[in-house]
Amino acid sequence: MTCPNCSREVPDAEFCANCGHPLRGERTKRGFSAAPNESLHVPRIVSTLFPHLPEQDMASFRIALVGGLVVVVALAILRLFPLALVAAAVLVPLITVLYVIDVDVYEDEPLRVIAFTAAWGVVGGLLVGVLTRAIAPAGGTGSRTLVQAVVLPAISVAVMLGGPLVLLPYRKFNDVLDGATFGATAAVTFAGAVVLANAFSLFSAGFRPLGQIGSWVALVLTLGVARPVLFAGLIGSAAGALWLRYRAPARDRRALGLMGNPVVAVALALAGAIVAALIQIKLPVWVGLVLLAVLAAASMVWLRVVIHVGLREEASEEGLGEEMVCANCHRPTPAANFCTRCGMSMLALPKARPGGTT
Repeated sequence: MTCPNCSREVPDAEFCANCGHPLRGERTKRGFSAAPNESLHVPRIVSTLFPHLPEQDMASFRIALVGGLVVVVALAILRLFPLALVAAAVLVPLITVLYVIDVDVYEDEPLRVIAFTAAWGVVGGLLVGVLTRAIAPAGGTGSRTLVQAVVLPAISVAVMLGGPLVLLPYRKFNDVLDGATFGATAAVTFAGAVVLANAFSLFSAGFRPLGQIGSWVALVLTLGVARPVLFAGLIGSAAGALWLRYRAPARDRRALGLMGNPVVAVALALAGAIVAALIQIKLPVWVGLVLLAVLAAASMVWLRVVIHVGLREEASEEGLGEEMVCANCHRPTPAANFCTRCGMSMLALPKARPGGTT
């Protein structure tokens, strides 16, 4: 049959093997290429930050994330504020590391790739955290705002993007999803390390320093979820745009339009970091948490679009291969760009699996 979306002749199935467009049933719009059962423009943390996960594994990671948040909030309610802050700092980075180990994204080079990216974020975050305390001026409000809301966010964005940029020249990592994964991993580990670098001073006041429980709950949620998710969306999207422009085939490099321009993408990431810093500096902690959550949701949608467009544009022009078992739905499908049963992009599967095995 002829796909109404890409006009290619494809097998008569539930989804187009070439572009993933739904061919049967009530669905008329494509879902997110890395999670076809989800809407593209609805922010979802797990499927966006961990796009290599098969659908059945996402529930476990959602439980881990929610369970970690419960622990963080419980520690804050028990007034164990320093412990709550440390738990918040490591929550998302730890889940990210578990994700990488679980799916074995880069089976042949797990240490050099992922360890480098995560270590870059950790070391960079610790250094920026120390720098934050060292250069914070004791002068007027204007100079403090300039440093905290402009200078430090600019340094942070540069550091977070630095690790992925080191990997950009390697032809082995030429998919937009690679860039987005590297950027998001560096961002969440960076965010956690910055918190840790600034949290150790709290232990000098004991495990239960003074403070309002409500304010501490908002703070740990901000530092444990809102900021790392926001940074992951911003930096992952900017890195994805860099990969789309410099690693994708020439015909696909303008697929994202203006948002795919690396200069624009990096500028948007910097603007997001500056706005986030201003929110934290100028607004009450609960109001700031709500606004940061809105920004984080928007950044997740941006990252989803980058990943989705990258997976679609980088689909191979080759014909159908031998029958294989889809790692997402575990049903037989021809080896192609997309599973004909569930619509999953084969590029979203771990690197060890693109040849048709699971």
